[in-house]
Amino acid sequence: MAYVKTKLAYLVFLQALIAMLGSLYFSTFGDPVKNILAHTLFPRDSGLLPCELCWFQRILMYPVVILSAVGMLKEDNDFVDYVLPLSIIGMLLSAYHYGLQKMNIANPFGCTLVNPCTALQVQYLGFITIPFLACTAFTVITVLCIMYKVYIKKSAKVE
Repeated sequence: MAYVKTKLAYLVFLQALIAMLGSLYFSTFGDPVKNILAHTLFPRDSGLLPCELCWFQRILMYPVVILSAVGMLKEDNDFVDYVLPLSIIGMLLSAYHYGLQKMNIANPFGCTLVNPCTALQVQYLGFITIPFLACTAFTVITVLCIMYKVYIKKSAKVE
């Protein structure tokens, strides 16, 4: 039974780590698909500048890596109580950011003209953008945390 709990915690950590490394790759090396097609996986000076909303999403995602790692190592059943608020806020913020890119909605944030939050720096298949990827990661983390909490509750009733 502890295997399920460990696996869910590991998946939360893994998803957050992939999201963090992905955001660092985009800002350091640019579009990975273009880089692969150009046969240069780590080109110099081709990183994408994160907009203001991207920075807020990073601020919410990066601690999830640390919190989930520490929670796993300490076998703390309550680590999801710290991760869940970050992932829910991040999910809502990245969904809003995606809406800014794809729909004409008002933006109360101070995005610059040089690097607006509506800019499509990356777009795959006509709908996958960086905020879409962030929203997907936050959603996966949120669902995994809810599953973790449900599992902990059920296993406490069994004992």
